[in-house]
Amino acid sequence: MLPKLLPMLAVPAAPFDSSEYSFEVKWNGVRALAAVETAGWRLWGRERADYTARYPELDVLRRLPAGTLVDGELVAFDADGRPDLPRLLRRHGLTHAWRIGQARLWCPVRYVLFDLLYHAGRSLLHEALVRRREVLAEVCRRLEAADVQFSIGVVGAGTALYAAAVAQGHEGVMAKHLASTYRPGRRSAAWRKIKPRSRRSCSARDIFSH
Repeated sequence: MLPKLLPMLAVPAAPFDSSEYSFEVKWNGVRALAAVETAGWRLWGRERADYTARYPELDVLRRLPAGTLVDGELVAFDADGRPDLPRLLRRHGLTHAWRIGQARLWCPVRYVLFDLLYHAGRSLLHEALVRRREVLAEVCRRLEAADVQFSIGVVGAGTALYAAAVAQGHEGVMAKHLASTYRPGRRSAAWRKIKPRSRRSCSARDIFSH
């Protein structure tokens, strides 16, 4: 059985460029890890709280190879394609099956994946980030599911991506060292969260994300 790992966390930073880092949008959602095994799939958050029953549309994860464990963000998007965290949190707190079923209509959710920790039963925790994401991109391509998407990144041009992301209404960007291993439950400078100064103070959403 795959372990119920805690997510790796990031430290705050200012915008920068580096050929040793991959930069991607900082998705304004709820952090979640998922494990897929022969018996089914499980979804949980930063405190190992079980989210599986809250997001039945993610049953599509069953199509991933047994022995797969991924890390990502649950995101609700508004009509303009921007993450809508307040709406997502209204759905996230629901526990009644009927209300959850109705919530899929007014708050559809996408699971945006940015890391692969186990693949087909093999641990990738000690593999470099660049290798983990190469495999993850191929896994997402084969899955071909609208509710699950790969978080695309760029290498080097962190400052430009940051400016573009903030201009488009995103919370900021994540910078991750290409050679970094995955450290469950640890906050590491190998991962950096870059947000506008006015947004760097701790907020309710920090409980759920990086």
